[in-house]
Amino acid sequence: MAEETESGAGSSNPLAEQSGETLVMWGALIVLAAWIIFEVIAEEYFIATSTVAVALLIVVLPRIDVAAITNLTSATAFMKLAGYLLVALGLTELVSDIRNNIFDAGGATIFGAIVAYVGYVITFLGARKA
Repeated sequence: MAEETESGAGSSNPLAEQSGETLVMWGALIVLAAWIIFEVIAEEYFIATSTVAVALLIVVLPRIDVAAITNLTSATAFMKLAGYLLVALGLTELVSDIRNNIFDAGGATIFGAIVAYVGYVITFLGARKA
């Protein structure tokens, strides 16, 4: 029974079943979705350009020619490094949001912030696991 728990088999947590790289990718996709919906379309919540750039790197770079990436670094090491970088940028976003009283704004702004924070948390879990 203890062996099942350690390997993740029999776990009801869907995040535990994913690889670290997959979680980093999902977290980055959520951050990009929050940026597109709440900044580009609705103009309700701002996500820093550097944060969007790192999220785009996480999503796009692994899909480029494999030979070019293996010369750069291993995919796991890249996802771990980029994931932690995105989390660090997410923490600066959180501090900025608190400093600017973003939580006193309307519902769409708060919802956009929460969606982005969920992306940062999933990215952190994935980077830690990678």
